[in-house]
Amino acid sequence: MDGFDKGVSEVLKAMQKLQKGVMEDEKKFVTMSCAEVEKTAKSLMRDTVVNPDVAYGKKKHHPSYPGEAPAPDSGDLMRSVTHDVEVNGDEVTGHIGSIAKYAPYLEYGTSKMKPRPFLSTALIKCHTFISNLHREIFGK
Repeated sequence: MDGFDKGVSEVLKAMQKLQKGVMEDEKKFVTMSCAEVEKTAKSLMRDTVVNPDVAYGKKKHHPSYPGEAPAPDSGDLMRSVTHDVEVNGDEVTGHIGSIAKYAPYLEYGTSKMKPRPFLSTALIKCHTFISNLHREIFGK
């Protein structure tokens, strides 16, 4: 291997090391951001104010006010909120959501019920955290 080939090889190794570091930083950023949004969504539900004037069901569930996060009843929705981060090649993607079948109806509302957003509200509330985290990790 001549000097040129050795130099190119060293540059390629250095670039691969940098790429690995960037991917680790991206994964850390996405993971920490998703975890904060998940935590905030759960907190919104836990701390929501219920409407004492409305009650339904056998257990007399008091719903939250329209536009507020859903009021917990059994806690199933809160427990179902989770996040996942996947790395596919040079792309890092985060997912935050709920497996509860009724979650979209609460988030977006129905023809008979106003929305009780919890995921979108959590994302909005985490804007400053995510911006600061981005600056901390990437220095921008």
